[in-house]
This record gives sequence, structure tokens and C-alpha cells, in this order.
Amino acid sequence: MTLTTKTSKLTFAEYLTYDDGTATRYELVEGRLIPMTPAIWQHYFITHFIFETLLQEIRRSNLPWMIFLEPGLRTGISTSRIPDLAVIPKQQLVNLKSRPAISEFPVLLAIEVVSSSSIQDDYITKRDEYQATGILEYWVVDAISNDPRITIYTLTDSVYHPNIFRNTELLISPTFP
Repeated sequence: MTLTTKTSKLTFAEYLTYDDGTATRYELVEGRLIPMTPAIWQHYFITHFIFETLLQEIRRSNLPWMIFLEPGLRTGISTSRIPDLAVIPKQQLVNLKSRPAISEFPVLLAIEVVSSSSIQDDYITKRDEYQATGILEYWVVDAISNDPRITIYTLTDSVYHPNIFRNTELLISPTFP
């Protein structure tokens, strides 16, 4: 279920400075604030495992990238999403130190860990937004369905092509070969 909090639409600039005095985190979707519901612990266990695994690979391979937990990604004129993880080249971050942690350029990799409240957003809405934004690779990690799987979408000719991995199958990722 998607809930909005304000009746008036916000601009992206207004969203960057929005503070309702609570600890609630919001995505901005077509100018409307969408509260982020708290995830279950399994969600955080999975996210942390992926974060640690990719961070080790970035360090091992001496890649000029950083991995972030829940950064903002601008995906439209008045839309900003908060993926669970994103891999971003360090060079793109050099002059952004004092700016809000919302990337306004395509990241290398965005990862969403599916929650019961985000299934449609993760598999359809965000996939379409990330594709349109030019994010080269997008993972949907689904451990809550009856068919647990990781879907890796790879951008080719401006279109995502999915590869689905189950159980003990080796993941094939262009970003992390």
C-alpha cells in the first residue's frame, strides 16, 4: 500500500530541504512524499551481507567506487528514490560533500531488497525509473516470495534485460564479474 503525506506537491528543491520534525524517511514520487515503512530484520541482514560482500570486492579489486546504504537517487523531475544499496564512482562524488546525499546522475548499480510493501515498486516502477535514468545495472533481491531469487537487470541499448538466479546459481554481474 502506498501512502502519501501531503496534499500539495513538492518540487525536487523543496524535497531536498523538507523536514517534518520526525525521523520518517520519504521518497519523492511525482512531487508527493511517500513514507518509507520500517523493514523486517531479514531485510537488513540481506542488505548488510550484500554491502559487506561488494565492499570487500571493491577493495580487493582496488576499484575507484563506493557503496552506500540507502542513498537517494533522482529518477525524474520531481521523483527521488531510496534504494537499499548503490555503487557510485568516487569521481562523481568529489564536489558533492556538502550537498544532500541524493545522486542526480546514473549510478553504476542500484539494489533493492524486496519487502512485502514494495513488491510492485521494486519489480516494475523502480525498474522502469532506473532504466530511464540510465543506471547500468539493477538488482532485485527477493527472499520473501515462494520463489526466492535475485534478478539482475542489465542495461543494453537503453533497455533492461533480466537474468534470474536461484538457489546456489552463481550470480553473473557485469559490474562485479
